[in-house]
Amino acid sequence: MEILPYEKVRAEFKPWTETYLAVAQALIRFIETDEMEVMHFGSTSARVGGKGIIDLSVLYPEGRLQAAVDHLKTLGFQDQVSTKPFPPERPRKDGAVLFEGRKYLIHAHVIQRDSEEHQRQRAYRDYLLANPQVRADYEREKIAILAEGVDDQDVYVKRKAPFVKTILHGLER
Repeated sequence: MEILPYEKVRAEFKPWTETYLAVAQALIRFIETDEMEVMHFGSTSARVGGKGIIDLSVLYPEGRLQAAVDHLKTLGFQDQVSTKPFPPERPRKDGAVLFEGRKYLIHAHVIQRDSEEHQRQRAYRDYLLANPQVRADYEREKIAILAEGVDDQDVYVKRKAPFVKTILHGLER
């Protein structure tokens, strides 16, 4: 597998397909090491249509943040492409892959294994998978945002954040 340069594209709605799971599994096998696990999370993991970007958490053991970042860079991942990137203590690395002739964008979030964020991501994904109505509501929310003419990735993410935060808040109870 080859990690290609990331391209910031306009946000658009892509229906969910099983291929997202296959791409994520291939990436997990490619990235994982004896020390680092990789977890697929976000919309593509939860059978929700959206931008179609594969979100992965690269889960490193305590004290091994730099080793995780170095590993991703060695594989070809690049620094985050965003006007407001994640901080260095919680980085995201970006890339793309060709899979069955189609390009898929990847966000590799570098997160400490078993951290609160790791647990929150897993709980959110599992909640979406267990609740088809919430998945449908989330898709409608995304489509409505795009219908307003929002197509910048960073703005789109901010606009859908209240929906996500509401779910996460409910999970914390």
